[in-house]
Amino acid sequence: MDDRMPDVDGGSRQVPTDPAPLDPAQLDEAGVVAATLAGPPAPARTWSARDLADQLGVSAKAVAGVWRRWEIGHGDGGLTMVPADPPYPSSRGELLGVWADGDTALVVLGESARPRGQRGRAADNEERRSIHTALAAQLGRVRDALAAGTAEATRGATRGATRGATRGAARKAADQDGPAALVASVAEHHPDSDLHVIAWGGGSGTPGGGPARSWHRAGRSMSWTGTACAIVLAELDQFPGRVRPVLRAFTEAARVYADAPRGAFAWRRREPAEQQAQAHPSPRAFNQLALGSYNEKLVIESIRQAVTLSRVEIAEQTGLTPQAVSRITRNLLTSGLLAEDARQPAGAGKPRAPLRLRPDAASAIGIHLDPEMITVVAVDLCGDLLDQRQLPLGERPDPRWCVEQMARLALESARAADSEALLGVGVAVPGPLDTRAGLLLDPPLFRSWKHVALKAELAERLDTPVIVEKDSTAAAIGERWLGAADRAGDFVYLYLGAGAGSGAFLNGDVYRGTTGNAGEVGKLCAIEAGRFTEEGGPARVPECAPMSAVVDRARAAGMMVPQGDGGYEWVCAAAARGDRRAIGVFEEVARVLALGAVGLVDLLDVELLIIGGPAVLPSVAGIYRREIAAAVNRFPLARHVREVHVAQSRLNQAAAAVGAASSVFHEAFTPSLGARTRMARRAPGYV
Repeated sequence: MDDRMPDVDGGSRQVPTDPAPLDPAQLDEAGVVAATLAGPPAPARTWSARDLADQLGVSAKAVAGVWRRWEIGHGDGGLTMVPADPPYPSSRGELLGVWADGDTALVVLGESARPRGQRGRAADNEERRSIHTALAAQLGRVRDALAAGTAEATRGATRGATRGATRGAARKAADQDGPAALVASVAEHHPDSDLHVIAWGGGSGTPGGGPARSWHRAGRSMSWTGTACAIVLAELDQFPGRVRPVLRAFTEAARVYADAPRGAFAWRRREPAEQQAQAHPSPRAFNQLALGSYNEKLVIESIRQAVTLSRVEIAEQTGLTPQAVSRITRNLLTSGLLAEDARQPAGAGKPRAPLRLRPDAASAIGIHLDPEMITVVAVDLCGDLLDQRQLPLGERPDPRWCVEQMARLALESARAADSEALLGVGVAVPGPLDTRAGLLLDPPLFRSWKHVALKAELAERLDTPVIVEKDSTAAAIGERWLGAADRAGDFVYLYLGAGAGSGAFLNGDVYRGTTGNAGEVGKLCAIEAGRFTEEGGPARVPECAPMSAVVDRARAAGMMVPQGDGGYEWVCAAAARGDRRAIGVFEEVARVLALGAVGLVDLLDVELLIIGGPAVLPSVAGIYRREIAAAVNRFPLARHVREVHVAQSRLNQAAAAVGAASSVFHEAFTPSLGARTRMARRAPGYV
């Protein structure tokens, strides 16, 4: 093989011999880095060299050596450099293309002058590990398929079969143009990006360097599959909202190829607008809120929970006839709400074509009004954040000013999300409220907020349908919509923030109560804790305002908590460092809240309790979960016949805002017999 490769100026230079791989010889440095960026299992946040080494079955010294060569600091995420020849500084690298055939491969990276898109909701360890597992598995299948194809070609050549040799030569001639063609295609579709190529094997021989600004030869101790995983995981850490659809497309392309390998594997990144133009040239405008039948919504709900389903599987799960499923899915495909993936073999008979929701088929805006902050998000149909904005309230100004700011931020978020199918706006607020009239009555910690017509005020300013939910109810809806199959049964969501509340899904639907105020847990906490007023009624429980209760208890314990904003986060950080006083404070508050959770479990007889909200920061989530889980499995009367699983919310601090947006999807698409949607129209001029 020629060891000369294109240089930046189109010339060539001599490449030194690759350094010897690590011990053991099969260690894939890029795979180690990808596993590092994926993160450890909860509750740990970063890897130690020893823990990762135990996970991978190598020595801690080897892992530390990889981190040093790749300039990764103590397993804390981020990717600043790929040690190819010459080294590639990858802090702003985007994965734009991959080409592979046998031992030859190219990974095409791009650097744009300014990042495209919004950051979006951060990916937690659970999501990163899930993404890494799925992508690495499919790329491993691609690698194995390519290796099998190479071995078969070698056997054919050894047998001397003239016809096979001719076909092999034709394929080789065609595939030689593959790497150059991919780089040219990437350059054409990403004209604003400087291209950089990392090459393996014969891939370094692409003539003249093409449009790439620089070429880098990969070492023997880094695989193209591990490098691709590491690059996209690093990008996920920087811009998760933008990269999630790219990761889905990349993983799916690898799966499709591995199922039916043919020739070389090639993938080019397509931005959302290009994907839409290529895959769905028909108009996207459709009335999602007039889908017309319970059965149509039933099909959508089934696909949403399973992520992908074939028509046969839809019929099996819903009980609909194959003819009805065919008619409904045809309509939903035509309207652009569903997309059809490549057909998969299903044993004997016709291959099955999986159907899935199109993330960009619909979007919604979510607004969370908190005593300290206004948070606004734009969310696509699959729950990915397209945009997020926040505005601190400071002295909690008057209602009119707040409504104006909520409307302004919602309009800005909608424009930034650049969605053509905006369904409406969901608003999450603290109770009490009157959901029928859209009134925010007299919420705690809000001065001068009495009977504010929040729904009507926002609908007039935004010219779009508006839903108003209690914050804890909105969080439960978000958990149901985004949690898919593992959140499909009944559950209670314990929402902890400036106050404490709960939302519930019972018998397959959200339970709001007559006026929308179901879920107040403060009285349950008081009764369980034996705290009563002089008149004999339930007393106010300070721990039901967990953020302020933690700060007050920490100061009472002698901790020097700073004044003003940030006190709660300061105590959380102290607990994360192992400060016993801080940990004790959280345990005390959590035990009181756990009594309210016991009341909920006894009252509703559920087996899943989810905790989340602004107070449940990652550094202290384990304390809340541990204390509450112990109580709900020790004190309820039915503890001998029921084990309650206590899980952390997947939405974390943005639970109410994302849940508010999800409430729009819930109203539009969730099947509910005898219920009429509260959202009667779309507003085409909103975005």
